[in-house]
Amino acid sequence: MSPHTYQQWLAVAKQRASDAEAISKHQPQSVGSVYLAGYAIECSLKALLHRQGRPFPQHGNEGHNLKGLWEASGFRLCDLQDTKGIQTFFLQEWNTAWRYETTIPSNPGLAIADLMQGAKLLTGKIQTAVRRRPKRR
Repeated sequence: MSPHTYQQWLAVAKQRASDAEAISKHQPQSVGSVYLAGYAIECSLKALLHRQGRPFPQHGNEGHNLKGLWEASGFRLCDLQDTKGIQTFFLQEWNTAWRYETTIPSNPGLAIADLMQGAKLLTGKIQTAVRRRPKRR
């Protein structure tokens, strides 16, 4: 069952982040941690969009398009100031097809530990925006 409130979206985001962290701890080279971290980002963005009263796709490829969800919530890539690329990686490269992969297909030259740190920074930024009052329309 899909979440129906921003709080439920945040709860799922926190669970996926916890799952990603557990995999990273026990299998530090597993692409599974990065894959699940992408879902934590997706759910965080959907929580923000819900909180803002903005519609968002919940199914199909667009429902998993992190860059599209990022832009729909009013953010821009330049908002990240991400010189290492560990946050922008998720918005530009992450893909649900990775569920079948044993390595990151785009081979960004970034360590999985760095990508996990990027995911934490990114979800933190998004979830901070969720906790603020929604923008008035």
